[in-house]
Amino acid sequence: MSYRLSEIYLLLMLMNKRQIILNTISIAFLAMIISSSVIGSKENTLVIQGSNTVFPIANLAAARFQECNPGITVTVGGEGSGAGIADLIDGKADVATASRFPKQSEIDEANNTDVELIVHTIAKDGIAIIVNPNNPLSELSFEQISKIYNGTYTHWSNLSLTVAVDPIRVLERDESSGTHDYFNEEFLNGEEVNPNTVSDYAQYQSTSQLFADVAENVNAIGYGGLAYVDETVKAVAVKKEEGDTAVTPTIATVSDASYPISRPLYMITNGEPEEGDLRKYWLDFILSVEGQSIVLYVGYIPIGNYLENYDPTNPPECKVIVEGTPFGFITVPIGIAIFALALRRRN
Repeated sequence: MSYRLSEIYLLLMLMNKRQIILNTISIAFLAMIISSSVIGSKENTLVIQGSNTVFPIANLAAARFQECNPGITVTVGGEGSGAGIADLIDGKADVATASRFPKQSEIDEANNTDVELIVHTIAKDGIAIIVNPNNPLSELSFEQISKIYNGTYTHWSNLSLTVAVDPIRVLERDESSGTHDYFNEEFLNGEEVNPNTVSDYAQYQSTSQLFADVAENVNAIGYGGLAYVDETVKAVAVKKEEGDTAVTPTIATVSDASYPISRPLYMITNGEPEEGDLRKYWLDFILSVEGQSIVLYVGYIPIGNYLENYDPTNPPECKVIVEGTPFGFITVPIGIAIFALALRRRN
């Protein structure tokens, strides 16, 4: 008996989002190990590196892509948008993932090494402003967010709130993060947070680490991709101007643009992939109904009209792109491993 991804999807739906993200890491890691026994050339290997925000999409998509094509190995990293673009320029990655558009300095560096950065939009994301569930804060304006991060407001009492620990603990992503760059452009005029002007401060390489800090500290505030929001943190409603209605980030409010902090998510290649190029097969999969269903499933917003076609219980049949590969080779090991992981995490 084998487990298909339709069954895995149903199994994962019983878990919270943080468990889903952790499990997608396990899926991709197992797929990489198992499929490595049946590939023997670089042409059947795809290296994807970059955004920690895009990581859950790429990881789960890689598992399904390899399930359909056991002769292909897809490795996925999430060290940050800047790291992914740098690896693409250096020839260490086939596809870079990014939560921001390439900077002019990166474009110039690429041009100097005969690398053409082609940007493919694959999803949309809302940046959630999060606090601890025990913090009474319910909404913030853009101006208030800016004042918290530039050190004008250093205590929750500055916002007329009573919090068990009053000094605000300001959390941000590190400089390699595209989310970090987007947030600073939006709220700090492109400047960096000055740790000396805030009461308490920490910077994190990954979104999961930042969210864990907020979950543990009642005085903390942070930000991150919508897919990472779960019951351990509280996403506050946000409004651009004081007179506006504050809107909570959800798939629906980001999709209809009523939530005011959103951005596209990208995959970037060196040149436009042509027919027969593994990178094109990968991008075609990401932009297919099934690929966009994965985007929605992990908590981001598909592009196009894919919301109407989404059915996590009935994914399309595999489209095999490498002739002669032993179809189904990975299906049983991944299914059994995920089933075991799920049982262990639920107990």
